[in-house]
Formats: sequence, C-alpha cells, structure tokens
Amino acid sequence: MKRQPVLLSSVTDQICQIPIDKIRESLVTLRTEYDEEGLKELGESLVDQGQLQTIVVQPDDNGYYDLVIGSRRLRAAKLKKKKEIAGFIIEARRPVELLLIALAENLHRADLNPFEEAQGFLRLMKEFELSLGEIAEGVNKPESYIRSRLQLLSMPEEVMKMVSEKNLPINSVRILARLSSGKDQVRHARMAVKHHLSQQELSAQVQQELEEPARKERESYELTSVKLIARVRQFTQFMEKVPRRMKMHHLNATERRFATEALKKLEDKAKLLLEIISNNSAMSIPRSGDAEPEASNQGQEWTVKEIRRISSGTRPSDEILSAELGRTVQAIRSMRAKISEKVG
Repeated sequence: MKRQPVLLSSVTDQICQIPIDKIRESLVTLRTEYDEEGLKELGESLVDQGQLQTIVVQPDDNGYYDLVIGSRRLRAAKLKKKKEIAGFIIEARRPVELLLIALAENLHRADLNPFEEAQGFLRLMKEFELSLGEIAEGVNKPESYIRSRLQLLSMPEEVMKMVSEKNLPINSVRILARLSSGKDQVRHARMAVKHHLSQQELSAQVQQELEEPARKERESYELTSVKLIARVRQFTQFMEKVPRRMKMHHLNATERRFATEALKKLEDKAKLLLEIISNNSAMSIPRSGDAEPEASNQGQEWTVKEIRRISSGTRPSDEILSAELGRTVQAIRSMRAKISEKVG
C-alpha cells in the first residue's frame, strides 16, 4: 500500500506568537549535538533581523505545544531570554507522521549529521514498524541512503564521531562494515582519514586485509590502445608527484617494506605487459587468481625448436612462452631445469 505524503497544509491557525515555556521538545527531537557558538549567532540574528523562519508545533489537550521543526531556533530564542517565538501550528498528527515531517525537513536542509539521521530512521523502523521503502518514500530519499545511515549505527563510537564531524565520508561505512571487528574498523578508518584515502583506495586496503581476490571487471567493451595509453599517462602523472609530495623520511620500516613490495609487483606487471605488446602476442594479460590456461601440447614430445626457444638468452617471459607453445609455465620451467642439469 502506497504511503500518502505527509503535508503541512491543514492548520488550526496560521502563524502566531507562542509562549516559549509552553513548548515541549521531547516528542520528535532529532538533534543530539548543538553548536553553542552557532546558537549564539542565531540568537543575535533573531534580535537584529527578526525571526525569518517560524518553528512548527502541534497543540495537545493541556494547553502545551509539541515541537516538530525548529529546535535550533527555539534554543537560540531561549538563550536570548525571549518570552515568545513565532510558530506555525499544525493539526495534531500521529507520532509517525510527525517524525517523518521532522526528518524530511532536516534532511533536505542538510541540518542533521548522519548519526542523528540514522537514529531517526531507526525509530521509524522499531517504534512504527516502517520498512526501508516506506521510510525512503516518506522522506523522499533513495533506499540506499537510508541503508547507509542505518549501517553507521553498527560502527564503533570513534568511527561514528569521524563521520558526524565530516572527517570520514558516510560512504566509507559500507566498506568498513566488511571488517568483522570494531578494532579493525577503527584502524582502517583512522588510516583513511590520516592518508586522505579515496573510496576506491580504502576498499583496496580492506580487500587486502581480508585476503579477497580482486573483483573481476565487467568486460562490456574492448580495451583499446587509446584507453590504455590514457590510463598509463594518468598513472604516470600521479607517480611523478610522489617524490615531491611524499615525505620519505617519515616512512617507518613496515611502510617502506609494503611500498617496496607494491612497487615491485607493479614493475612485474608492467614488464609482462611490455613483453606481450612487444612480441605482438595474442595472449591476454593473466589476472591474479586466474587458473593457469589448459595447455594444448601438454604430454607431447618436446621438439628441438621448442627446446631452443625456451633456452634462448633473448627469450620472452615464461607466460608468453606458455601461450606460444601451448604448454604450462610449470612444464616449461621443469624442462629448462632438466636441460640445465644435462649441460651441467
């Protein structure tokens, strides 16, 4: 059943001055943090420029009003010792509707931090049994947005603080959630903040931690030489910046070792690709984790020509030889070892 949008058009009064001591904040208050300096500045503007935006309240049966929207404006008015505040009074609504109104208004003004948003969404799910789809429709946001905020609640407090203070992007939470322990999540979050890691870089770090094989990219198009050259140039420009932007003397022994291993692996991949292109081989670049291709000549007698080819001082890599001769890399290396023993 499609949820009807929550509107504010039905009111008992338009705008009027409401006694501040008659307003209660407990019903749908979403904020957990208030910037004192910001409240003081807002209070000064209320005095100097007047109240540009009203608060929104609903009346109860005892002469009081429940605050729906405007907690910062109300607190700023209290700081300035104001007795009344301009308010827009709506007809009494069900709590779930009030919470949706408050969330929608604050979300579209970017007025809450992700943790406060998550707590609001969790209330809608637990107290009012709304589904992700119903919440998304009620606040006019995609389900992925709601899900990412809820995922934040499972993070350690330090990670939640990093996100709330905008030091760590909210999208990093989905990556960190793949780690099973809070200790590892905090460690990788600190690393991401300290080293300004992109989402892709953080994902690569977590993938290495979990010892997961690299995800295979969808081959929806042919990789052309133009695209290869563009990517190489882009990466070359990045590498050229490293010596002047990276403080080498700050690296500890472990960081130096990891950096060296990564660069050696890159060097090996680059050499292999260079040999493949130079030899004009039809062989595709082997991927880490891929099984060795089945050899078409496996089990057949070695020819003199093949033996000379694998023994040549100017031979290509064993991977290229494997593609040329239809034999496995292991078989090539084994035969070369036998030849060396005979010669020795």
